Amino acid sequence: MIRLRLLALSLLCLSLVSNKARAEGDTNVQAQPNAVGNSSIINQNMNVNNGMTGKLQFGNLICSQPTMAVTPFYTGNDAQGEETYSINEGWGIQMSFMFPLGSNNETCSELAKVKLDLAKEELDKQVHDKQLVRILKCGQLHASGYMINPASKYAYICSDVINIRSYVKANSEKFK
Repeated sequence: MIRLRLLALSLLCLSLVSNKARAEGDTNVQAQPNAVGNSSIINQNMNVNNGMTGKLQFGNLICSQPTMAVTPFYTGNDAQGEETYSINEGWGIQMSFMFPLGSNNETCSELAKVKLDLAKEELDKQVHDKQLVRILKCGQLHASGYMINPASKYAYICSDVINIRSYVKANSEKFK
């Protein structure tokens, strides 16, 4: 223990008595400590939500369609301190194109045409059913000895429903 202390003391004395060490060549080095503290935190999050591919549904069959989605967005924040005021704004548009993978959509297009034709036929049927019910009710009204007053705003409903015998009698030349 005493030996260790003597060794440390002799090393200390030698370092005080030795010559200064110098760097070789022309050097000029100055230490300039610099510390910058910044407590600014930027937290930016952009969520741009894309749409999904368009879908056509015919009963249990669902067909994806090519889709283009255009999504505008704005992001912004205002930060106010005691001596500072900061505005961060971001504007943009995201455009995306989505194409369904797999076979072409010819089957869906053909099915869409068939469904459209069926819908048109159903609409025509409903229009004809409505007219037949109107004619039936107007005939029942005439047979019971009633009619709609010609001055009424509803006179048009039965205006074109006429009795066959009356028509033949009035237009006998057409039936020779």
